[in-house]
Amino acid sequence: MVDFIHYSTLMLKNNSYIRCMFIDISKVFEVVRHSILLSKISNLNIPPMALNWIIAFLTGRSQVCKTSDGRFFDPQPITSSIVQGSGIGPTLWLIMDSDLQPLSDANVIFKYADDTNLLVPLVPENTDCNLAAEFSNIKRWADTNGLIINLDKTKELVLHRPHVTRHNLPQSLTGIEQVTTIRLLVSYFKVV
Repeated sequence: MVDFIHYSTLMLKNNSYIRCMFIDISKVFEVVRHSILLSKISNLNIPPMALNWIIAFLTGRSQVCKTSDGRFFDPQPITSSIVQGSGIGPTLWLIMDSDLQPLSDANVIFKYADDTNLLVPLVPENTDCNLAAEFSNIKRWADTNGLIINLDKTKELVLHRPHVTRHNLPQSLTGIEQVTTIRLLVSYFKVV
């Protein structure tokens, strides 16, 4: 939250507005594919004992479904998900999204994960890479990693300098609602 406010304020010193897109990834903890996550983990420089522990934590698990009349289905392997609420879950998500970077050095992506996952790119007015390109980059990353962006919950907020007599704010991206108030964690941001 502090970083978001800090970078927004810095960007507004040299820009009349910045575009913030609050991107929701659907069921992020449930859909992370173990094969993709383990591939990313294996590229890290971590001790073999820790790597083996993570592999054992993620693999070799199964689930069984029981019908309302008491019948059980055969066990099915669990090949995706990060156990939400586990001590290692947030770290595994940090590894998962570590390769997502903004296209431009002028832009910043904030990453936050809990029940809803948010990726928030900040794109200033004066940049070599606009919001549409950054959003396409994030969509490509999500597709590559087997994640689904929830467009209904994805919103854009345009922050601008105070006391500007005339706003020439950008048009919203097609299919993305541009809002004047957004809730981020436990705080609300409102543009007036």
